[in-house]
Amino acid sequence: MSATTEWPLPKFYFSIEIDNIPNTLGFQTIEGLETEISVMEYRAGNSTNFYKTKRPGLMSYSNITLKKGTFQSDDYLYQWYKELSVDHQHTERRTVIIHLMNEADEIVFTWTLLNAFVTKFTPTPFDAEADSEVAIEELEFCCEEWTMETA
Repeated sequence: MSATTEWPLPKFYFSIEIDNIPNTLGFQTIEGLETEISVMEYRAGNSTNFYKTKRPGLMSYSNITLKKGTFQSDDYLYQWYKELSVDHQHTERRTVIIHLMNEADEIVFTWTLLNAFVTKFTPTPFDAEADSEVAIEELEFCCEEWTMETA
């Protein structure tokens, strides 16, 4: 009798696409991909029950943080941030797509984040005593909603 065992996917093989930013950017981590439904509670004054009725409320999506190495020829993420923070433009909202892949380089899951814009940019911290560490920058953005699909 042969049994096949399915293993969980590794979380280290992923790619990200951002509208109008070259796909050559490699990211170290993506954090904060989270959604939550609030709970509305209600109890009528003439209710004989000693508890509240609970109903699903609005959905919310947390901010997402991207971390990547700092490269001399790469300021795409800062330029996206600068559109809103420095230039005071109504920033272009973008679609962000995250793919989780398997060991055969096949896309297994895709998260599509809609109407994203940058809320925070953090350049690398500087440390004169750092030993063999690379410069890492962070970009935080929000989105209105996201969907998850299997391939």
